[in-house]
Amino acid sequence: MLSILYEGGIQMNRKLDWSRDNVIAFQIDNKIEEQEYKEMLREVEQLMEQYDKIRIFMKVPDLEGTELSTIADRFKFVKENNMDQIEKYALVGEQKTTQAVTKAVDVLSSINTRQYPFDEEEAAKKWIFE
Repeated sequence: MLSILYEGGIQMNRKLDWSRDNVIAFQIDNKIEEQEYKEMLREVEQLMEQYDKIRIFMKVPDLEGTELSTIADRFKFVKENNMDQIEKYALVGEQKTTQAVTKAVDVLSSINTRQYPFDEEEAAKKWIFE
């Protein structure tokens, strides 16, 4: 499970506690390190083994970037997994960040992706559970 990390007392990248059933939710508050990314992938893959369809919710308040080594992991994940299993992908965050991620997801797959600004986080949660 993605561990809760602390830096100077501030909670950072983590799995959100309201994840349940076929829905997994993460909050990314800081740069994603390679090990964190691999832990997130493991959790998503475990969910894909349990359910025919899964849904992913990502809250991205302030994303600095990722380590270059995680890029190869992302392509490997897409290549090795059936992206049709991801039924919905909700992104909540600053518009430039979520637009860039949404475009990347659209290029790599046909996942039903929606982006939401911070003030519409509850609408994103409602959509992901519908």
